[in-house]
Amino acid sequence: MSGLCQTSLDDSEGRVMDSAETNKAIVRRFLGAVAAGDIDTIEELQAPDCTWWVVGRGEVSRKSYTDDVRGMLLAADPRKVEIIGMVAEGDMVAAEIRSEFHFGDRVYANEYHDLFEIRAGQIVHGREYFDTGKVAAFFGPMEG
Repeated sequence: MSGLCQTSLDDSEGRVMDSAETNKAIVRRFLGAVAAGDIDTIEELQAPDCTWWVVGRGEVSRKSYTDDVRGMLLAADPRKVEIIGMVAEGDMVAAEIRSEFHFGDRVYANEYHDLFEIRAGQIVHGREYFDTGKVAAFFGPMEG
C-alpha cells in the first residue's frame, strides 16, 4: 500500500479524503486559526519539535514563530487571511496566501508563499516567503 493514499479525515459530506486532501485540510485549519486569532489551534497543529524557516530570518524555533504570530494576532483586529491556492503532494502542502491585519488606522497587508510539511496530522516544518520590504516598511527591520 502506498503512503500517498493513507486516509484520516472525512470531508464535509462524509467522504474519506486522501493524504494530500487531509494535509490541505490541516493547512486550511491552521490558517483559519491565524485569521481567528485561535492560538490554541495554532499550537495544537504544530508538532512539539516543529521548526520554521522564514525569509529574511532563516531558521526559527517553534516557540519564536508562535510568539511572533501571537504578538501580531493579539494586536491586530480585524484580521484577514485568504488562501489564493494550494497544491499538495505527499506530506508537503504549498499555499499562496494573502493577508491583511489592522492595527488601528494602520493596515499591514502582504502576500505569502508557505510550504508546510505535515506528519501524523501536525506541521513538522514550515517555510515562509513574503515581501520583506512590506514587513520592514510596517514593522521595521527584521531580526534573525
